[in-house]
Amino acid sequence: MKPKPPYVSYYLDRHKKLRWRFRRTGLPESQTREPFGSEAWWSWYNAALNGTPAPVGAARTVPGSMTALIVAYYASADFKGLRPATQRTYRGILERYREKHGSKPAALLEAIHIRRQMDQMSETPAAANNMLKVLRALVRFSIDRGLLRNDPTVGVRMLKYRSEGFHTWTEEEVTAFESSWPVGTRQRLAFDLLLYTAQRSADVRQMTFAQIQAGRVQVRQEKSGQLVDIPMHPRLQRSLEGIGRSNGIIVLTVHGAPYGEKSFGNWIKKAAKAAGLPHCSAHGLRKSASRRLAEAGCTTHEIAAVTGHQSLKEVERYTRAAGRRDLADAALSRIR
Repeated sequence: MKPKPPYVSYYLDRHKKLRWRFRRTGLPESQTREPFGSEAWWSWYNAALNGTPAPVGAARTVPGSMTALIVAYYASADFKGLRPATQRTYRGILERYREKHGSKPAALLEAIHIRRQMDQMSETPAAANNMLKVLRALVRFSIDRGLLRNDPTVGVRMLKYRSEGFHTWTEEEVTAFESSWPVGTRQRLAFDLLLYTAQRSADVRQMTFAQIQAGRVQVRQEKSGQLVDIPMHPRLQRSLEGIGRSNGIIVLTVHGAPYGEKSFGNWIKKAAKAAGLPHCSAHGLRKSASRRLAEAGCTTHEIAAVTGHQSLKEVERYTRAAGRRDLADAALSRIR
């Protein structure tokens, strides 16, 4: 074995695998199972010596691989500058991609490979398009840092598909839920917060009593950072009456803990299913609120002021749908 540098030692772990340990006073302890003397081993040692922990996944990184690009991206200002919700989304997509293709040489990735990967995801076109979007961000970062020379995403097109997205609750479905979950239940409270603030479930599940003051609701949206300041609807006010106020989160589990990102949506879905509405979701209530505003004659800018949409494209879709309905009513009323 070559002479080892200072501050490192080695031992066999309980699986009889050789581990290297870095210890130096004033610096964090670090360990690795990389082969001694390899490029990955020296990368680990230099990071430990400089007092900077290696990025997550660096211990299993092969230089020049897709995993190497992804690990470098995680440690970059590009990734760290994304909003937390966007980081979670990107990380989930990249980790799934890494699981399948992480060991492959990044320099050999071509457009034909990405098209083939998207073809394999044709049954879930939205997921395929999201993968392409994140890959483009990864490739842009890699080219800017000199890790790649060519952009394999150039010329790769999004998959075309028709989808209305999450189901928009009808008025009959709103009434059915309200009948099953009367005011006073936690399910109805969450339902009214979603419907009468028109906010995303991620924001509603974290909403606190401190955000409701003087008859108004203020939300700093997690996804966009947009500040929404809207008057409190009378129906929401009735739901909130009788609930012990504090500075804490409004909707809690039966154990008094905040809901997680997925558990909140699953809980609303379960409550809707119990009301005979298995196709309805929390996000669909945001769409239903937007539809109501459009049918009431609100402009796209008025709707966006409530929902916090930064792009008017989706808001305009609700407005057009409501406008067509009004035009149809007017047209048929002329037939004698």
